[in-house]
Amino acid sequence: MLQPAIGRLNRVTDAAPPTYAAPPPGPNPVALAIAHDLVTRYRLRVADARDGRLGDLLGHYVLAAAMWNGPRAALVAFYDPPADPALAGPDLAARCDAARRWGLDRLHQQGAQVCDILLIALGPLAGTLSASTTPGDPVRLGVAWVDPVNANAGTVLPIPPGLPSVNELRARVRAVHDGAPTPTLAAVDLAERQAVAGGYVAPVRRAMIMQPYMTYGLIAVFVAIWIVEYATMSLHPTSTGPDICSWGALPNAVLYPSFGQSPACDVTWWRLVSSAFLHDPTSVYHVLFNGIAMLFIGRLVEQLYGRLVLLGAFLITAIGGGLFWVAASAWVPSFPGITPDSISLGASGGIAGLVGLLLMLGRVQGKNVPVGITHTVRNYALTVIVLNVVLTFVFGPSLDINNYAHIGGLITGALLGVFIPPLMSIGGRDHQTIEKVLLWGAIAFSAVSLLLAVLNLATAILHPPPPFG
Repeated sequence: MLQPAIGRLNRVTDAAPPTYAAPPPGPNPVALAIAHDLVTRYRLRVADARDGRLGDLLGHYVLAAAMWNGPRAALVAFYDPPADPALAGPDLAARCDAARRWGLDRLHQQGAQVCDILLIALGPLAGTLSASTTPGDPVRLGVAWVDPVNANAGTVLPIPPGLPSVNELRARVRAVHDGAPTPTLAAVDLAERQAVAGGYVAPVRRAMIMQPYMTYGLIAVFVAIWIVEYATMSLHPTSTGPDICSWGALPNAVLYPSFGQSPACDVTWWRLVSSAFLHDPTSVYHVLFNGIAMLFIGRLVEQLYGRLVLLGAFLITAIGGGLFWVAASAWVPSFPGITPDSISLGASGGIAGLVGLLLMLGRVQGKNVPVGITHTVRNYALTVIVLNVVLTFVFGPSLDINNYAHIGGLITGALLGVFIPPLMSIGGRDHQTIEKVLLWGAIAFSAVSLLLAVLNLATAILHPPPPFG
C-alpha cells in the first residue's frame, strides 16, 4: 500500500465524481491507445510490471511508460481510482507523494536534470488537488483523468511540457469511445520496438561501429609527411631551425622577429595550419604518439559528430593552439618552455582540441545523447587531460612538449563544443548554416595554408636561405 500523503500535496475538493463503469479485464483500451502514442510520438518505453526501476511505484499502476535515458526522465502511469469518492482524494495524494519521491530518486540514478511525471486516472476525478510548487523544481508532476464512458478528459494538476496534453487525451478517449480500433498490449510493445530500433538505439549502435575513415586519413597524412621529412632531413643532416621552418613549422613570437633577422621562419598565418601536420623528423615517437592519440580520440569524434566536424574541429583547434602559443610567447617571453629557438610542430594541439570538444558532449549540445555515452566520453576526456598533465610534469622537459599549444587547443575545442552539435541520429541535431560555414571555411582556409606551405618549401629547396647567425 502507498503511504499516507505528506507535505506538499494535500487534498481533493468539490463534488463527488459520477458513477464510473469498470473497464473490461486486461489493460484498459484507452490506456493502450494513449500508450501507443507515448511510445511512437513521445519516445517513452513501456515499463514492465516487474521492472525494479519503478521502485515503490511497482504494482500500483495498471500500465506505465517511462524514459530511462538522457538528461530528462519521464513517467506516465495509469491507475484505477477507488470507487468510493471519499477515498479518491487521499489515494491520489499518496500516489503524488510517492511519485515525487520516485522522481527525485530517478534524477540521482539516471543523472537526469529534470523528471516529468504524469499520473492518469482511468476514471473521472472531481475537484482540484492543492499543491505548493517551487519554481525550477526538477520534478514536475501532473495529474489527469480520462472518462471512457462519457468520452472526456481533464486535469487535476497541470501536465508537464513534453507529455500528452489534455486535448490529446480527450481526442484519444473520444476515438476509442466512437469505436476506433484500439491496439493490444502486444501491438504497443511491437510499436515500441520498431520506434526504438528505427530512431534511437540502432542509430547509436551504427554510429559507434562506423569505420572512422577520416581519422585513418589524417593519420596517414601525418605519417606520409613525416616519412618525406625524415628522408629529406637524412640527406641534409645539418639542417636545423630554419630548415624545419621552411617546411612550415611555427616559431614563437620572439624567434626571428622581422627586424634584422632571417624571414625564413617568421610568424606567418599559414604556419598555424602547416605546423599541425609536421612532426619531429629526428624521432619516430613524436608521430607515433600523435597517431595513436588521433586513432583513439579522433574516431570517437568522428563517430559522435561526423567526418565534417572531425576535420573542421581539428583544423580550428590546431589554429587556436598555435595562436595561444604565439600569444603566450609575445606577452610573456619568459614563460617556462619558451626559449629563443622554440618551434612548434605536431598535431597534438588539434588533438587536444578534439578532447575539449568531447569534454563538452551533452552539456550544451547533444543533451538527448544517451546519458551513459555522455558520461563515459566525458570521463574518458578527463582521463586523457589528467594523463597529459602527468606526462607533461614527468617527461615534459625531456620531450619538449608544447603545453601552450595543448592548452590553446583544449580551450578552443571546449568553446567549439558549446556550438557544434553531435549527429542528429544519436541525440544531436542537424548543423545550422552558420556552423557549416564555419567548418567549411576552416577547411578552405587550411587548404590555402597548406598550398602556401608547399610553395614555401619549394622555394626553400630551389633557393636555400642563407645560414642563420
